[in-house]
Amino acid sequence: MNPFSFPTGPALSRRGLIRAAAATSLGGLLPYSANAQPAVNRLIVPFPAGGPADFMGRLLSEKLKDELGRPVMVDNRPGAGTRLAAEVLKNAPADGTTMLLAPVDPMFIGPAIYANMRFNPATDFKPVSDVSGIQFGLAVSATSPVKTLAQFVQAAKANPDQGSIGITTVGSLLHFLAMDFVALSRSGATLVPYRGGAAMVTELIGGQVASGMDATTTLTEYHRAGKLRVLAVAGDKRADGLPDVPTFAESGYPTLVASSRYVLYAHANTAPATLAQWNRAVRKVLAMPDVREKLSRVGYDLLPGASSEDVVRYTDALAARWLPVIKASGYKGD
Repeated sequence: MNPFSFPTGPALSRRGLIRAAAATSLGGLLPYSANAQPAVNRLIVPFPAGGPADFMGRLLSEKLKDELGRPVMVDNRPGAGTRLAAEVLKNAPADGTTMLLAPVDPMFIGPAIYANMRFNPATDFKPVSDVSGIQFGLAVSATSPVKTLAQFVQAAKANPDQGSIGITTVGSLLHFLAMDFVALSRSGATLVPYRGGAAMVTELIGGQVASGMDATTTLTEYHRAGKLRVLAVAGDKRADGLPDVPTFAESGYPTLVASSRYVLYAHANTAPATLAQWNRAVRKVLAMPDVREKLSRVGYDLLPGASSEDVVRYTDALAARWLPVIKASGYKGD
């Protein structure tokens, strides 16, 4: 199975396209109203079509249209570490027809490493609900003699060529997790940046890089197919899709715990009633057995959905753990 061949979901019906055109001709998407014609909602995904995040977005959009009674279109806006997509949300009308599905960690990391951000996550956006958990893992090729995290550290210390770690998103939580692992393990491992998981996995399987660290959504299917071997994951528990893989804590690094979540964000000025409607719809979708099975298969940890306040508390706790590490690194993205 090719883990990057995800279904794209059904196209809008002719009637849905006509309604979208009619709404646009009236000067924009129609706001929520019991008397208005259904608007076309937009779900912004900050990653390219065909990847795990796009798959999740299209799965949600297919189900949400029934819960909301309106079509939901995925709008892929990749680039700049999710900042481009976030700018689209900031500039969208605050009428509840545009939402952003994005990882939570860029929302607190961005202000710490970029001097010229054109939005303020804390004041411009409102979390609607969390959607799924995402873990990070360290993997080697299935042909590598390294079978455990301890063996990887041993090999890296003995031979620098065996200590390279490919990473896919510089300036992300993944990046700082890898830096923290190198420091704690004293392995002397070298971080090798890649533009995306596909490129890194290709070179990892081919032996051009000794190991790779990425989200489990990138690694899970390759691990199951016997092409990669995930040595450890960084969550506070084992990943739902990789129950055979120990955590970093189980492998001797009790403080090396990091995971993230995908969150549905709205414009900060969206009406509370509209936010509540979206929250109820998301929770219903996340409870569906087929949705749970598909998200788990791709490598996401399952969540039931949460309140806006719960998401804020989660974000604050994650930021409190990682912002000191980020600031101590001196890294700047500008």
